[in-house]
Amino acid sequence: MIDLTKVVPSRSATPREEIHVREDDDQQHAEPTSGIIVPLSVNYPDDVSHGVSHDSASQDPSNKERRRVVTGKEPTPDSQSQASGSRTAISGLRPSRRDVAIVEDNTQRQMQVVNENFPKRRKAEAVGYALKPSTLDKLIIGIWEQLHTGVSIDPVAILGQFVTQPLLQDANMQSCSGTSLSIPVPSNPSPTGLQFNDTTIFCRKVTQASRTCRSVEVIVQARWVEHFDAHVEQLQVSDPKTSNTKHRKAALVEAANNFSWSEKELRNKMAVWRGYKEIKDAGGWAALVFAGMGIYRFCKYRIGFDKESMQRLRNLRPALEVAADTMNPKWRWLLSIVGEPTKGIYSGHPHDWVVHPDGSPPTQLRKTYLQWDPNFDFQHIEESVIDQVVWGAEDPRWTPPSSVALTRVSSLSVCELCHQEQSDDPKLNCCYCFPSLFGCATPTPSPVQVFRTAGRNNGLMALCAFERGTAVGEFVGVITKGLLDVDVMESRIGSKSYQICQGQQGNFTRFVNHSCNANSQYQKFTWLNTERIILVSKGIEAGSEITVDYSENYWKGLNKKCLCGEKSCRYRRER
Repeated sequence: MIDLTKVVPSRSATPREEIHVREDDDQQHAEPTSGIIVPLSVNYPDDVSHGVSHDSASQDPSNKERRRVVTGKEPTPDSQSQASGSRTAISGLRPSRRDVAIVEDNTQRQMQVVNENFPKRRKAEAVGYALKPSTLDKLIIGIWEQLHTGVSIDPVAILGQFVTQPLLQDANMQSCSGTSLSIPVPSNPSPTGLQFNDTTIFCRKVTQASRTCRSVEVIVQARWVEHFDAHVEQLQVSDPKTSNTKHRKAALVEAANNFSWSEKELRNKMAVWRGYKEIKDAGGWAALVFAGMGIYRFCKYRIGFDKESMQRLRNLRPALEVAADTMNPKWRWLLSIVGEPTKGIYSGHPHDWVVHPDGSPPTQLRKTYLQWDPNFDFQHIEESVIDQVVWGAEDPRWTPPSSVALTRVSSLSVCELCHQEQSDDPKLNCCYCFPSLFGCATPTPSPVQVFRTAGRNNGLMALCAFERGTAVGEFVGVITKGLLDVDVMESRIGSKSYQICQGQQGNFTRFVNHSCNANSQYQKFTWLNTERIILVSKGIEAGSEITVDYSENYWKGLNKKCLCGEKSCRYRRER
């Protein structure tokens, strides 16, 4: 991971790039909302954004008129001279006005960066509940990590292959005899690395099988406890004169004989298995299937195993099932082992569902915007799309190679931050500035989830911690230009400006709300000579809302009030 406090991007002599986020001042509505992306031909209230949810909507119903103006003022020599040796930060939202006189100053409209380095932010008090390193929190974080690290829960594909056929049937491979699991052993190692790749694939499959078997183990043990309790109740009904303690003793002795364990050993195991059952009762089967190794320790020592903890798991149950069903559609097939339904409840993209902190059933994303647009629809994309009507086959984000790249013999692009060669091929790539997004083999889904905020429509929650300087995700949308009355993010490379619109296509970055004590910010980053805009963490705790600062320029002369609720709020006063 790159240390953003020490790395300074190189700059060419071209004019400094400007990035502005232009914001509507739309007609107001009774309930302040956030996170709405505007289709190009539809007018929405003021919480409609370019990709950053607006949590600061005005309550004045008389402010009905949308105001928009496009500005393209060139940077001054002073601002241009400041470009060298600084990390360019992307500004927050910028309001545009038509009925009010516009006074353009000579300062760059951007977020303030302390000492021209990555912002140093004091540790803020968590708003709401943030996951801290208690035993239950480690369990919950472990579940989210399992869900977002590409683990595959497909019993037929993983377990069936070892029972029905060998994994590899290469003539150059020798198999261990007397077992249904064929382990590839290279007889003549090849310099091509074929055997190594085959062994890697085999190891991955075995690891996934091991992970699946562990999930089977805990759900079967949780079900066994339920059957044990039901058996004791049946004995009590058949012989009501005998005490319940004696019936439990009889059932325990019967089970110990079947397990070939001592009675004491079974009691110890049952104590852990009963913990599995309690987690299943509160967090659902998904909490067991995707739990990490820490679940055994959690259930054995039961530290923090109380009613409050179980209530938190109940509130998380819908969110866990949304993530499990959308990212691992076949995981419920495991439940057939314990007689549970195998049909998924949620389908589509993980961010097609808005979860509720109180554990209420999730809401479809489109339904949260039907009050403004009955035909609302949104397409989730991983890469920005070029508007070919405007740009044709050209990508306006492309920049000429830097002077450092021109001195290299290699034809690969060179990173402006670390000065290492960049490539989409992991074998050739040497730039690891943002490895979760660029240069790695298979980027994993960002552990975030869309949730319903209190009075601000939708927001974005971090399911796992994001260390300071790590990427949360890339700001993606439609690369276009010349849009009016639509919230877009603007950027300029030399004399060429472009817009990124998330009106109908984009990703989760559209749901990031404003905060005067933000825990993330937007940064420029050039990958393969193409400018990207990255949402970078300032230090985000697991379970907290991801926020950005819309910047001073968003609020200047704007008839709105901030709803971030921070003690350090700069815009709490009425305007």
